[in-house]
Amino acid sequence: MIIQFCLIVPAKVLAQLEQSDRLEIPVNSSRSELFEVFTLGNSGLLSLIRGDENFGNKNESWEFTRYDTSLNPVWRMSFKLDYRYIPVMAYQGEHFGYWLFAQPDTDHFLFLQVNFSDGAVETYKGNLLSGIDVNQFKVIGSKALVAGYHRSRPVVLVHSFFDHTTRVLPGLYEKNTELNNVDINERDGIINVITYAYRKKNCVFEIKTYSYEGKMLKKTSLSDPKNSLISGQIVPLNADDSYLIGNYSVGCTPYSQGLYITHIKDNEPESPAFIEFSELQNFFNFMKPKRRERMMERIGKRKSMGKENRFRYRLLVHELIQTDDEIVLVAEVYYPNQRAGSPMVTNGITRPYYARSLEGYRYTHAIVCGFDRNGKFKWDNCIPIKDLTSFELQEMVQLTPVNDYFILAYPQEGTIHTEVINRSKVVVENEKFKISAKSESDKVLNNENAYLAPWYGQYFLAYGMQRVGPSSIGQGREVFYINKLTYKTESINKAENRDGKDIPR
Repeated sequence: MIIQFCLIVPAKVLAQLEQSDRLEIPVNSSRSELFEVFTLGNSGLLSLIRGDENFGNKNESWEFTRYDTSLNPVWRMSFKLDYRYIPVMAYQGEHFGYWLFAQPDTDHFLFLQVNFSDGAVETYKGNLLSGIDVNQFKVIGSKALVAGYHRSRPVVLVHSFFDHTTRVLPGLYEKNTELNNVDINERDGIINVITYAYRKKNCVFEIKTYSYEGKMLKKTSLSDPKNSLISGQIVPLNADDSYLIGNYSVGCTPYSQGLYITHIKDNEPESPAFIEFSELQNFFNFMKPKRRERMMERIGKRKSMGKENRFRYRLLVHELIQTDDEIVLVAEVYYPNQRAGSPMVTNGITRPYYARSLEGYRYTHAIVCGFDRNGKFKWDNCIPIKDLTSFELQEMVQLTPVNDYFILAYPQEGTIHTEVINRSKVVVENEKFKISAKSESDKVLNNENAYLAPWYGQYFLAYGMQRVGPSSIGQGREVFYINKLTYKTESINKAENRDGKDIPR
């Protein structure tokens, strides 16, 4: 069954979001269940259902199912998690999925490896480090990288699955230092650890490069007298040549002032090119026209007086998207909603314990910026986000390339909001599409925990929890759904070719 949603938008462009396939998994009300989805590109997707065992068994049941691109099951596999271990974090490689488990108050860790092709399972045990607060977990070759903090100092452990040995990467266990990212280059067997440190009233951004065996090869320090780098992602060109792209602040604060890109060659970084938010063409388009006009007037006035602008934006920067001729950065602007209160505990993988009560994170808009392969900033755009909050800080806006366009989309209360851009041009403004039930006789009675993920080609996935039933009278049934979606752009092509102009905001 193919359900089509058609809306008339400016310039007589007929946009289409197709819900081509849908999978509904009934929720077992007799036990506590958690659902997860991992996209596998052309190989389909992997679903994970975690649930308590029945009849007093303390072990937790993990049920893996791989589906093809038509959402038909390919294989199923079950794993019983020893009750002494708790899940910490997951990592998705190209051919395998890995899960990290810890035995509380000990140095005992467990690794689960699942082969995406046939569901074969391997488990590895290791003694790592007791009391480590893990915030990153990755796998390179046959070694696991476990990064986090031990006694408030950063540490990165390298554990070998083969000989069960554990090594601590040198040069990281320092005061006033934060882990920014652990980047792996599987092709060259290189590990890059990016740190952020406060030293002598100065913020220092460093990249420490290690071999596959854990030996430090080089250290690159980046420091600017005016601007402080907040985050950075490495775009390797070759073994000794790369770009570093991220966001920056002023005065060692967490508030972003803009983006930067710098070229690093032979361990020596060039002076970064800083792009202030006010220099972006579309950054403030999330505001209403009058507010945006006042903002631009204030920015222009301060510049004419020789004063610097100060912004208080927090950015959640996504993993860079690389094409043959472009590097695309997507980042969401958000605000944490906090209030004083008693400590609370949250349940699930990688969720921290908070000393303050978080009411969630509020998103205002997402920006998209393009750089060419010579490291030059070329274009920017944005998608406004209205009234979207999330308890967890997570990526909500997804970008999917379709032909010459980028589809920006995010879920909200059972609907998907979309915007279509062609680099700096908006060709279809914000639209809303409802996520429908599988059967035409069913209605969606309630929505919660909706997520989006890019899949393969022009397809992406929407998944979450819904209560569906034939009538609004009654409770219906609760299901975990996975929808295969695609956005048709043929009518946009026709409209652009016919009119020879862009759709205004």
